Formats: sequence, structure tokens, C-alpha cells
Amino acid sequence: MSRPANNIVLIRIIFLFLFLLSTLGVVLFVVNFQRSPAIQPSPTQNPLVEPSENPETEPSSQNTASNTIGLIGSAITALTSLVGFITTTVITWRKEKRESSLADMERIRLEAELEKTKLELEKLKKKNKVKGK
Repeated sequence: MSRPANNIVLIRIIFLFLFLLSTLGVVLFVVNFQRSPAIQPSPTQNPLVEPSENPETEPSSQNTASNTIGLIGSAITALTSLVGFITTTVITWRKEKRESSLADMERIRLEAELEKTKLELEKLKKKNKVKGK
């Protein structure tokens, strides 16, 4: 394998590692966020916020719900990016393998053609030597 191809493979491995690391970080953050209880301010801490009879309409629960939706969206985006990266990399590797095998076949064909041309040239030289005598 040539040096630029090795560099490309190394870069792909680095990107794969970064995708896996970021995806794992987001998933762990979502799991940890779901486990931790929501911190709700008491009415004595903030005199401007009046306690609500319905806990679903409290600002802190709405904030927690929007944070959860954001984290889930972030996790889905990270996983989708990871799957897209892996798919693209596999397709590219398969394409490179096909192109490499086609290039090898073309090289073998050209070598055979060259040998055939050399043999024809030698035959012509021998004919010219026989005619010249």
C-alpha cells in the first residue's frame, strides 16, 4: 500500500474513534441525566415563582422535558452520524478494493500486450536479418 493510502486509513481510524467516543459520551450523558433527580427550586428560594398545583406545568419540569428532548435528539444525531460514517467508509473500502483489482487486471493485460509486441518485434528483426543476407 502506498504512503498516501496509509495516511487515509489512519485518518479514517482516528475519525471512527472520535465518532465512537462522542456517541458514547452522549449516550452516557443521557443515561446519567435520566437517573439524576430534577432539581426543583422551593418557593422560599425564589419569591417571584408561585407554587403550582399541577406539577406538569412547573417551569422546572418543562425545562427538564426540553432538556431530555434535546439530549435524545443529540444522541440520535450522534448515532446517525456514526452509522453514516461507518457505511461510507465500508463502501469506500469496497470501491478501493474493486479499483485495485481492476488496476491489477489492466496491468497484467498491458504486460501481456507488451510481451506480444516484443515477440513480434524480434520476429521482424530476424526476418530483416534473413532478407539482408
